[in-house]
Amino acid sequence: MEQQQVLQAFDDYEIYMESLQKTLAESDEAHKPIADGKWSIAQMVMHLAEWDRFIRSERLPQMKQGGHLDPLPEADKFNRHAIDKAKSMEFPAIVTQAIEERSLLKKRLASATPSQWNAAFYVDDKEMTMGRYFGNLTKHDAHHFQQINTFLT
Repeated sequence: MEQQQVLQAFDDYEIYMESLQKTLAESDEAHKPIADGKWSIAQMVMHLAEWDRFIRSERLPQMKQGGHLDPLPEADKFNRHAIDKAKSMEFPAIVTQAIEERSLLKKRLASATPSQWNAAFYVDDKEMTMGRYFGNLTKHDAHHFQQINTFLT
């Protein structure tokens, strides 16, 4: 994905989060599982926020020409921490955190030069660029947004 496309997708993410906050601010629906054995909307949003924080602080500094990203943390454990954290927070605070984390990530990406954006780095043995990496992130966002939208309709 081109840099401007990712930045636009991040703007759209913020708009979506704000709409969720308006729709669910006074509702218990945000903390109900979307289906048996599935996370709640609050947990999904916190999951997104925590991954944004991790990517910004731990992965982004390694995204440079020839870089090798450190292995991901154990995903189930990482996600468990995020969803447990969501259980103890009000939904508006969760959304605020998600917007703040994505905004911080967006600021870092907006300042990337074309050579930084297109630099080849490695995730395991797979070659990546910021465009490919963050294009995948927007697909991950869309997956969760689809789950949320289905639950709310």
